[in-house]
Amino acid sequence: MRSNGPAASELRRARAVCGLSAWLAWPCAAQAEAPSRASPAAPQLHGQASLSLGRGLRFNNPYRLSKPLGDTAESVSLSATYLDAGLAILFPAAPGLEHGAALDALVALDGIDQFGVTPSYLLQYSASPHLRWHARLGLPIVVAPDASLGLEAALGPSVPVAYGLGLTAELVGSLFFGAATEQKSVTTIPMLALQLGIAFDDHVSW
Repeated sequence: MRSNGPAASELRRARAVCGLSAWLAWPCAAQAEAPSRASPAAPQLHGQASLSLGRGLRFNNPYRLSKPLGDTAESVSLSATYLDAGLAILFPAAPGLEHGAALDALVALDGIDQFGVTPSYLLQYSASPHLRWHARLGLPIVVAPDASLGLEAALGPSVPVAYGLGLTAELVGSLFFGAATEQKSVTTIPMLALQLGIAFDDHVSW
């Protein structure tokens, strides 16, 4: 038997309010319970350009090049001052770690006219927002005055300053294979150089 009294009207009204409240709250609850599906951050392509000035020590001087620091062919001598213009592209490898490829062009600023290019594998680690370390392994190719090849390893820090610009330094160890002399069919010339310069960094999502 259906009751039409005041108590029944109050009960129906309470049920209606509860039903409406539950219907309005359901989308919010479903959204709160749904797993987060935020899209991951897009990978960053890191481009670099640098310009450095350097000079080195040559630990074998078979051609009696200028500025020797000793009296024999094995004496240490100073290399020419050189300008190094470089480009690099880096990809993320792990948090704080990037790797990629670099290409440097070097030209001597005094002494014999010399020009060369060095393709390298580059590894870079961000120790903090204010300091990065990089290491590279390269294959220096001397184009002029005489074509020759070498091996190269380098290590150094870079310090971001502002607007993508920063300061960079690099200690470079090289081994070049030179032309023959009267004593040897192929000469080997170890070198150690220090170069200082500026760099520009840019990041692009891809």
